[in-house]
Amino acid sequence: MKNPFLEFSSNENVVTNSKYLKKNDVFLSLKGGAKYLTSDQANLAKHILLDSSETIDLPKVIKIKDLNSTYLEWIDEYFDIDHSYFDNLFITGTNGKTSTLSFLSQIFKSNDIKHASSGTLGTFINDKKIFNNELTTEEPVFIRNLMSKCFRLSIKNIIFEASSIGVDKNRLQGLKIDHAIFTNISRDHLDYHGSLKKYIDAKFKLISNSKAKTVAVNFDDEIISRHLRKMYSKETFTISSKSREADIFFRVLKFYEDGNIEFLAETPWGKFQAASKIESKFNLYNLFLSLPYFQYVNKDCENFFAQIESLSLPYGRLNKTEKENIYIDYAHSPKALESVCKYLYKKKKNKLIIVFGAGGERDEGKRYQMGEIADKYCEKIYVTSDNPRNEDPRQIAGMIIDGIKGTDKICIELDRSCAIKNAINELGEEDILLIAGKGHEKKQIIGNEYLDFSDFEEVKKCTA
Repeated sequence: MKNPFLEFSSNENVVTNSKYLKKNDVFLSLKGGAKYLTSDQANLAKHILLDSSETIDLPKVIKIKDLNSTYLEWIDEYFDIDHSYFDNLFITGTNGKTSTLSFLSQIFKSNDIKHASSGTLGTFINDKKIFNNELTTEEPVFIRNLMSKCFRLSIKNIIFEASSIGVDKNRLQGLKIDHAIFTNISRDHLDYHGSLKKYIDAKFKLISNSKAKTVAVNFDDEIISRHLRKMYSKETFTISSKSREADIFFRVLKFYEDGNIEFLAETPWGKFQAASKIESKFNLYNLFLSLPYFQYVNKDCENFFAQIESLSLPYGRLNKTEKENIYIDYAHSPKALESVCKYLYKKKKNKLIIVFGAGGERDEGKRYQMGEIADKYCEKIYVTSDNPRNEDPRQIAGMIIDGIKGTDKICIELDRSCAIKNAINELGEEDILLIAGKGHEKKQIIGNEYLDFSDFEEVKKCTA
């Protein structure tokens, strides 16, 4: 069958997400996606492409036989994608994907290496933001659109965050998995996957059908090290601070009060001593996991370490606010929360205070665990709301509190703004406050409403 997309002008935008639809775009309805279009959205579209098996009453509809099963091949041809041109990197893991991407992107920029990226914080070309993503791992048409832009700009290196849900939903279908990073694996998204085993399987599915050129893994992560046999790669690089047998071994020499960490790293390309203001040891894993890909692209390890001193943490990841003893972090899984609490517990001079909640209509089992972790490290715990969606916030808070033995340290304040304000009012000069769970997010999801809300802005109101 002739490619139906070739009937359209090459400058027409094709989208599959109704939220991304703009005037005169072509909307590609996959697996019934058109049913989510409002009448206003349908009127924006220049054409609405439907599989011939679909029946829906909308204007501007063009029906195409076998659209759902054949569209990828047609889209590749429409965007003129030559997959062999690219050497793309895919970063997966429960925590650290965004930080790893950010560190690598900053180092690329400092070395004048052309690159693009797509993940939780958006889509960027040469460090310039071009789109606010709805999804950590975007859908195939979105990715092809980005690749087409990159090809025209002679960009061969695109860094993708690969979420377990994105992999499971085959959003990376048809792409060459040339390079991959596994940051760590712990409990997350069990509301979607149903079990930890299925979640782990989704992670390793990323490279199950591919012979990647390089794979870098956190060798100190128990789940990853147990599944190393699943790494199908020409070269697999292990990163460790515990085993000198690892390909990249690092040792912390000194932690500084301002967040700098001095370290020594032994790599296949030499030994290096440097310092970086990235606050915590777990960020050193994220940093060194990006080294094999950098070395593949640039072939000069010294250029990597030369730029480390100027690195900054990505937005919403262990960020200090203007009031130096208040930190904001995206930690919303038990492992992430424990990592940041453990770090701040060592840093505190008096009390560690936390404000956090747990997402509604998401993995219920992690709530108890997050309560236990807060109880272990924090002297005062403000349990509040964090995107409750259509679930009762008080019920979510109750599940968190079940994990807290020290009931005298609990304060339930379901209004997140009030919880942050109250915690700041209580904060002593020698205390540290952690506001966890939302990080970079600028919306609070209550019911079906997306309300403007930013932890950063709330802190500014209280400390101005």
